[in-house]
Amino acid sequence: MNLSYERSLSIVAFIAVLGISVTAWPASAASTGFDFQVNPPSAPDPYKDVPGTEVVFNAAAGEESYLWSRNLTATAVSALKSGDNIGITFAVRCQYSSGSALPQGAETGAYWAANLVPPGETSLAPGLRWLFQAPTAATYKCRLSVTSYSSIISNDRQVTMRIPAGAELGRLAVGSGATRWTLPTVSATTVARGTTATTLGYTYTPTDGEQTTIVQDANLTTCVAGSRICAGGTSAYQGTEAETWIEAQPQMPNGDPCGGPIKGPVAKWSISDAKHHQAATNTLSIAKTQLGGCTQIRANLKVKNTAGNPVYIHAGHASEQIAATHGLAYTL
Repeated sequence: MNLSYERSLSIVAFIAVLGISVTAWPASAASTGFDFQVNPPSAPDPYKDVPGTEVVFNAAAGEESYLWSRNLTATAVSALKSGDNIGITFAVRCQYSSGSALPQGAETGAYWAANLVPPGETSLAPGLRWLFQAPTAATYKCRLSVTSYSSIISNDRQVTMRIPAGAELGRLAVGSGATRWTLPTVSATTVARGTTATTLGYTYTPTDGEQTTIVQDANLTTCVAGSRICAGGTSAYQGTEAETWIEAQPQMPNGDPCGGPIKGPVAKWSISDAKHHQAATNTLSIAKTQLGGCTQIRANLKVKNTAGNPVYIHAGHASEQIAATHGLAYTL
């Protein structure tokens, strides 16, 4: 996550409440440049860890850490032309510092995915956010990872991608009042043109603090004609135009509304057939004064299909219990 991205997560609140500067935030040492090869879809590549982005820390059972990517981009080193689309998935992944896996069923991180579409697009700059919850008292290691694929990798063709030097994984301990949630597999859905889906709902109770930050990130795929992922796409359209935002409804303990809903910034996403899929990131900061004495916040993600083919909202987890569409909230 670059600095402008992090501003949307309330830098001022971090500094005012914690009394620390931006440069003092715990983070990995900046990475050196890292090159990796694109694989064919028939031979999926396991994640490659970006050297130098590891964050090692001790945590008590249940302790929570907010993690985010900074200065993370991927750029094509090999020459690419129109049609040479490269699918790239970035992830934040956590494990015990010894390298052993977390307990069975424990979520290990989250991913951000999109296609690089040349020649107009030469790099991707993901924004990864995750709330790590320590399953046991132990020492942990979290890091940034990447994997990629493309159907153009055939007949001995090779494509090299590069993550330039400077990528970091930031970490901020946020105590026990933070929480996260993941859209379950059964809640995956397709949003038709002209309709809006309300999804990723969660009721959060803010702790004592001046500002609550809510993050809801969705991985979306346009339903191309004949898609194996989702139905309803036709060749009459070449992708999907979508909008996403967070809607937060303050509530009383019994669930009754308390005042009107608070709407977050609207993000616009153009997911062409070539782009295929896109991680849609959304952030909403709510000052304590906006709640007017309400004790809970019901947070929902809105996904509006404004034009084109249907769009699919991914749910559940990828391999290694890495979350697809997920949310988190904390109060400082």
